[in-house]
Amino acid sequence: RRPPRSTPKPSSAASDVYKRQGINAEYMGIHQIIKMSFVQQKCDDMLFQMTQEMGKGCEGLLEALFGFLARRTDFYYVMEPGGRMGFPPNVAENMVFHFFKKYQEQHFKRFPPDPKIEEKWEKFQKEQEELKKKQEEQKKKDEEDKKNKVPIPTATSQIPTEKAAPEKVPVEEKKEIPKPAAPKEENKKPVEEKFKRISTYNGDVNDRYSWGQGVWDVNVQVILPPGTKPKMLNVDMTCSNICIKLVGEEEPLLEGEFYEKIKVEESFWSVEDDNYLMLNLEKAREGIWGTVLKGDREIDTKKVDNAKRLDEFDLETQGHLQKVLYEQNRKLRGLPTTDEQKKIDLMNKLKKMEGSPFYEPPKEFKPSLPEKKKPAEKVNQDIDDIEQI
Repeated sequence: RRPPRSTPKPSSAASDVYKRQGINAEYMGIHQIIKMSFVQQKCDDMLFQMTQEMGKGCEGLLEALFGFLARRTDFYYVMEPGGRMGFPPNVAENMVFHFFKKYQEQHFKRFPPDPKIEEKWEKFQKEQEELKKKQEEQKKKDEEDKKNKVPIPTATSQIPTEKAAPEKVPVEEKKEIPKPAAPKEENKKPVEEKFKRISTYNGDVNDRYSWGQGVWDVNVQVILPPGTKPKMLNVDMTCSNICIKLVGEEEPLLEGEFYEKIKVEESFWSVEDDNYLMLNLEKAREGIWGTVLKGDREIDTKKVDNAKRLDEFDLETQGHLQKVLYEQNRKLRGLPTTDEQKKIDLMNKLKKMEGSPFYEPPKEFKPSLPEKKKPAEKVNQDIDDIEQI
């Protein structure tokens, strides 16, 4: 005989209940995961749109979030003992730090940081400090050289006679007139020659950059110092402004407000041949720009070619345009349009349907008999009669 079981074996009905509970638990877990992913996607889209509207990247997003907490919640209130408004001391700060560390750890698991990154930053900061010191010393030397320079008095300045003044004024004017014309002609050539790598279709060229545009995008070319690498540039681009600087320098290479807003997430920049900065800007809305940056020389937008290719439209618009072109082609050939042809076919059907007000009975077929040929003598006689008449 078998020994008795320590626990009774569940019946078939009980085992079915256990299985259903397990299936329901798995289903609820999957349902919660799907629900959370949907909520996260919805929040990501909303926050991404908020980031674009603020125009300052992560800094603008954080400013909007903490501003909302300050205006519409009790997040910054310090709770009094026994109170119900706000948080106890340091709880709000610890809460922010907790979520920051939580998602920082998740990020580091996916993208581990370089262990030598702090050493690299220390080295970079020392180099920048040395570079600033050298620039300050150079400025001081230049200022001292300017102070030490003493203007040398001329013989004409020591003898302020009334006769000398009118004799020398016209001589100086005659000499200065031809001089400024020469450098202007010389400066025109390099401005035209240095912007040869980009098409200025629907665009223009000025002293700072050259540009061209389509209906949805703008291409800009900026001249850089020879040997410039991408790491040596600091490009700060938002939906309405741009600022391009060399690392360690205060004066920007290009700075200003865009003619209209752009899509930052679809715009990018690159360096070509260590001498050209290429900007590919995606317009926020369809249209023609008068210039790239406000304040620069504008083009006449009425004379710009703003035609679009058929493949640049969406599929629905392409189908509509193809239909219009097809109808125009039929009209040129003298054929009815598709709508007119449908009406003609419908009318022909109604004419053949009995009981229709447009019914037309089929005509009886009566074949025509061929005429009998006259004999040759009769034909000749008829011709003679006609001639006599």
